[in-house]
Amino acid sequence: MKLSIDYQLVGAGWSRCKVTSEELECELSASYLSDALATLVLGACSVLAGFASVSFGFDEEPGEYRWSVNRVTPTEIKIRLLKFSELWSNLPDSEGQLLVEFSCHPLEFGLAVQSAAASVLAEHGLVTYKEKWVQHEFPSKQLEVLNEYVARWQSWQT
Repeated sequence: MKLSIDYQLVGAGWSRCKVTSEELECELSASYLSDALATLVLGACSVLAGFASVSFGFDEEPGEYRWSVNRVTPTEIKIRLLKFSELWSNLPDSEGQLLVEFSCHPLEFGLAVQSAAASVLAEHGLVTYKEKWVQHEFPSKQLEVLNEYVARWQSWQT
């Protein structure tokens, strides 16, 4: 399986996130109401840290996209991308509209998120990211932690 996450800033305070896995493809968006990229990076950190499950959202106006990630085995996670019509509704996952569902290795998820964040940083830099994302700075510290987790997982793979 080859997971790809393409995260783009598209105007002031808006982003688009395209998730591709084998034949599945899903596009999410987020507004500056949430620190979406930082949340995505922290979600990947949680997965690589060994959390059994993690859930995080991209805030919309109105609505929410939610990532629900559950560990199936030590080497497999299941990712469900859900859509909710109301922002901050705190509804259970079961009440969201399922957009896509797929499984992958935890490291594959970590690498896809790492690549997405690194691409955003390379394209915009710290200053332009802050100007475009408005409310939040680039998640440098979170990416550093993710880089450490990825390196640790890669050393275990060899």
